[in-house]
Amino acid sequence: GQPRRPVVAVVGDGSALYGIQALWSAVRYGAGVLFVVLSNGRYAVLDGVAAQHGAGAGPWPAFEDISVAGLATAMGCASHTVRTHADLLTTLHGITPTLPDRTKPILLDVTVPPDP
Repeated sequence: GQPRRPVVAVVGDGSALYGIQALWSAVRYGAGVLFVVLSNGRYAVLDGVAAQHGAGAGPWPAFEDISVAGLATAMGCASHTVRTHADLLTTLHGITPTLPDRTKPILLDVTVPPDP
């Protein structure tokens, strides 16, 4: 993170699972980053690549039962699960003013619908 300015990282849940241990490092090193994870319980990018190559559904399973917020909490990172647009606005309204002075990361696990 940039200690002198707020940092927001936006990532999908599939990508986040590849490097979720970064939350542990952010906690230990006092990086006041806001992590926004868009959670649809799938590897949407890989699904799209498979479809483009005529493979249909990829061989990987969906993972709707994994809680990114739960993983964050287990690593000592504060987290919130956000399920609605109104909840997202309220949560961001409360967190955004704290970003310049944060010394610990926080994660928002934002539920989004899977692509059709």
